[in-house]
Amino acid sequence: MTDLHVLIVGGGIAGLCLAQGLRQAGLDVTVYERDPSPGHRPQGHRVTLKETGAGALRACLPDRLFDLAVATSIHPATRMIFMDPGLRPAFAKDLPDQPPGVDGLGVHRLTLREILMTGLRVRFGMDYRRYEPLPGGRVRAHFAGGESADGDLLVGADGARSRVRAQLLPDAVVDDLGWGLYGRTWLTPELLAATPPELVDTFNRVTAPDGTAFAVATCRPRVPIPEAVARHAPEARLTDVPGSFSWTMTPPGSRPDGVAEPHRLAVDAVAGWHEGVRAIVGAADAPATFVLRTRAARRVAPWDEPAVTLVGDAIHSMGPGRGDGANVGLRDARLLSELLAGARTAADVAAAKAAYEPAMLDYAFAAVEASREHPFAPFARPGGRL
Repeated sequence: MTDLHVLIVGGGIAGLCLAQGLRQAGLDVTVYERDPSPGHRPQGHRVTLKETGAGALRACLPDRLFDLAVATSIHPATRMIFMDPGLRPAFAKDLPDQPPGVDGLGVHRLTLREILMTGLRVRFGMDYRRYEPLPGGRVRAHFAGGESADGDLLVGADGARSRVRAQLLPDAVVDDLGWGLYGRTWLTPELLAATPPELVDTFNRVTAPDGTAFAVATCRPRVPIPEAVARHAPEARLTDVPGSFSWTMTPPGSRPDGVAEPHRLAVDAVAGWHEGVRAIVGAADAPATFVLRTRAARRVAPWDEPAVTLVGDAIHSMGPGRGDGANVGLRDARLLSELLAGARTAADVAAAKAAYEPAMLDYAFAAVEASREHPFAPFARPGGRL
């Protein structure tokens, strides 16, 4: 363990993966998360990791934790199918069998975050406010309530509305691409048996003439979570998340307000659709049906702050159409942790930053632009500063 200390603001996937990579490299690291607990608020339910993201996870995690992520991964899709509201296919093809691993895997977001937290120093309920450069190239993070922490590097991993970015890059612009609904429906034997096979363990999309689109993922771990924990990492504390249908929808109309309105809008939007879709949406956990704003960052110029950098959505938020957001954030974590692995001095930290930031800006904003053009992107809306 070196004397260098890294402060990570934000306990999402990218920040936690970075912390694991730094810990593996022998650096001292603390993660500061605003929420009081990992599952405090809904954040989507399924994450699909491609080769880039899965490889980064493999590089940053100890073997036992990566094996736990694979064991608790979701059954892979067996078929790709695009349909109309009557579930009549417009396109369909079988998908090759791909065992989960470094080539890719689907994971439950809460499960992955809890795996990534294992063994880390994570402080919850820490409401970050600002940073202060210190003499000698160090940095101080200030939190609500008057608490502060000093470190050799501050990493903003605090999402699309990053406070770290707001201070570091006050002129950065993030475009509002629109909004969609995320929902969760608990799996029961009766619902699963009644659901058409086109919607179970498939990569699917249902599109109506008015533009309403719906997709559903079947979220069932390959190995029951308690069994996987006992087998691979008994020290891990994972929530035994029940199986569910995790679904997304882009309905027409204005964005709903309140707790009950998103679910009510979803039910109304599929009123004339196939009964299989209606059953999934109607049986959804209403409080867990929520609006997710979609944002895409505009590229920024490199910055000159010796002890502050950014990863994940804090610098390159993007639309969900290509499924690249988490994968690019994990790539950031891998690259930055590898560059910092041998750091012993402030000069080493500066050199790692100087190598990381231009490389990250190139590959990340290429992904952002591709996400804007992908046909599965949500409704376009005027951009603006957020």
